[in-house]
Amino acid sequence: MESPEYYRKLLDMAVLAGEIMIRSGAETHRVEDTLQRILSTSHFAHAESFVFTTGLIVTLSDPESETLSITQRISGTSQNLGRVAEVNSVSRNFCDGKITLDEAMETLYAIKNKRQYSDLLTMFGIVLASSGFSIVFGGSFFDALGAVFCGLLLSFVLLVLGPRIRKTFIVNLLGAAAITLGAISFSYFGGRWTGIAFHSQYMIVGSMMPLVPGLALTNAIRDTLQGDYISAGSRAIEALMIAASVALGVGAGLSLSGSFGMASALNFTFDLSVHTMAAFIKAVVFSSLAIVGFALYFEIPRRYLLPVGLIALISWAVYLTSDSLGLSTAWASFFAALVSDFCAYFCARTLKAPVILFLLGGILPLVPGVGIYRAVYNMIYGTAAAEVWIETLLITGAIALAIFVMDTGIDIEKRIRKYFRARHK
Repeated sequence: MESPEYYRKLLDMAVLAGEIMIRSGAETHRVEDTLQRILSTSHFAHAESFVFTTGLIVTLSDPESETLSITQRISGTSQNLGRVAEVNSVSRNFCDGKITLDEAMETLYAIKNKRQYSDLLTMFGIVLASSGFSIVFGGSFFDALGAVFCGLLLSFVLLVLGPRIRKTFIVNLLGAAAITLGAISFSYFGGRWTGIAFHSQYMIVGSMMPLVPGLALTNAIRDTLQGDYISAGSRAIEALMIAASVALGVGAGLSLSGSFGMASALNFTFDLSVHTMAAFIKAVVFSSLAIVGFALYFEIPRRYLLPVGLIALISWAVYLTSDSLGLSTAWASFFAALVSDFCAYFCARTLKAPVILFLLGGILPLVPGVGIYRAVYNMIYGTAAAEVWIETLLITGAIALAIFVMDTGIDIEKRIRKYFRARHK
């Protein structure tokens, strides 16, 4: 048995690993699983971890030793999935005996404030996501050019103002208002000066996508499935708050643009369906490129960019195929999310990385950014906002149901494999 100092350091390592993962956007059950693996190396009779979105508790107890416990309050979050992947790798190496406790601690301290990409590359990712989705949702290459301008505005808000404001609700509101005003101004003045028909709605919706609560929504669904209802509830509230802030920002931008006399640049026509093979290929390719931009923004390591992009391509291909077969938007989203979840598990198992890295690639194109824009637009200029909000909720529910179904199926498969392994021993 090791010395008491070793076990105290082991607890410190578990706390540090959990803190990094929670702050970086990991699901609660993923954090608990990682901490449990680390603590189990102590061989204490009881090794427990309790994790929620604002803190964690780790405990080691044994009749032959004193009880050790640490409670850690955690504040502040980011969307840095690269750190989640690296902490996962460190815990695996430590538990397999490939690195010592001191080496693991040293590596975790290096990961704590590590960034995968520079601000310039992160900005490129935001611009790529904005312009790519403007094309995916039906815009032209001219509209994608306007989305580049909006993406630069959003990058300024997120990367320059965000660290100074430190209030996610305010940052998202300002970002949504900036891209809405920027898109309408670009369409209004660009159309007058060049004679080109720009469509502000595609610029707005494409540039909104980096703001939609895809990570919070996905974590809420997966935490619910694991029975972590406290964390799931807080994640769901977080997702609702993000969606509300984006909606308020878009609404403010639409109202201000009307007050400035640019209402003529406002358009509202969306048709996500494709009618030719060329349009199908264009949509799925740009959905993949847009998600690679997201991956840069979420700090997903370079070695995972290709599978993330491929899952996005497959997801949107399934969505468009389902739509062309006459299925409703909700059902098309359900089947696309179902296939995405399966592909994410396959990649996670093959590459030994967290599922969330790959699942986001398939889920994000399906998150109803168009629905949020449509609802806000109708609240200001139309009369059917309630119907649009209901449709948006149905799409969200379809995505959640798909994740529930696939995760449950995979869990059953794991239990069956475990059962037959035990029988063959």
